[in-house]
Amino acid sequence: MVLVDTSIWIDFFQAPESHTGLVLVSLIKDHNNVALCGIVLQEVLQGIRNQNSFVLVRERLLKFPFIEANLDTWLLAASLYRALRAKGITIPPVDVTIAAIAIQNDIQLFSRDVHFEEVALVSDLRLYCV
Repeated sequence: MVLVDTSIWIDFFQAPESHTGLVLVSLIKDHNNVALCGIVLQEVLQGIRNQNSFVLVRERLLKFPFIEANLDTWLLAASLYRALRAKGITIPPVDVTIAAIAIQNDIQLFSRDVHFEEVALVSDLRLYCV
């Protein structure tokens, strides 16, 4: 299972034939190895302007396995954020929370966002490399 970040979904919707778009298609076709979390779902859907597209994308995304955040997720995210800040690295809290969800569920994170590379240096975050 791979947690797919917003950056990959945006690539996919804007350019499905791009390298990351094709990798995502492969993950989906390969026994549906894609998972979503609430923050990513929100970020993807809030960027859709057209109502018909919104409904269609929402319907399709809700078919993927969904990973919930819980109290331990938020505590881990806070610890990760603090560890990064202690090293002089500031990462958006949303990204730290996505990383915490991946770590907590022991799954890889597929993203183009370089913030996650920094998180991986100070944590058990595993990035999906293509």
